[in-house]
Amino acid sequence: MQAIAGGRNATLTSIAWVVTEAGSFVLLAPLSIAFLLLRRWKRPADDVALLVIAAGSAVLPLVVKVIVARPRPTIEHLSQLSSLSFPSEHTTQAAAIYLTIAIMLSKGLARGWREGAIVLGVVIALAVAWSRVYLGVHYPTDVTAGLLLGWGWALLVFHWARPKLIQDQPAMGRVANE
Repeated sequence: MQAIAGGRNATLTSIAWVVTEAGSFVLLAPLSIAFLLLRRWKRPADDVALLVIAAGSAVLPLVVKVIVARPRPTIEHLSQLSSLSFPSEHTTQAAAIYLTIAIMLSKGLARGWREGAIVLGVVIALAVAWSRVYLGVHYPTDVTAGLLLGWGWALLVFHWARPKLIQDQPAMGRVANE
């Protein structure tokens, strides 16, 4: 952490501020809503999954923070925060929402584009994780836990709960399989 603080410069700090906002609830909530509105409820199970993932990625890190109660790093913070440190909320939310949107966008794309969309979602989450450590507001383990929590939550909901929604949604415009 001291090496990171000692290696800061104005350009990287400016980049870190922009990147860290990509994981903020203030950006991700409207992004998720706009994404759903643009889709016009074409795949209701996917859309409900995104809502559940977005809500869960906002709540889960708060619950874990209360349980773990880890204070923020003691190095110079470039942002003044009074909340607890583990796991990173920005990173959890970025990992969950960008991966989910990438999976949803990749449906119907050719194979190379599909992987590209998912890689982009992962890279954005990794960039947010880097920014949180660079700004001195999280330990590397905080953002690692945030990545794992976010990706794990997204995959759990999207690949386990979403198929159950599809099976139970004849009233949502799908024909029930007989």
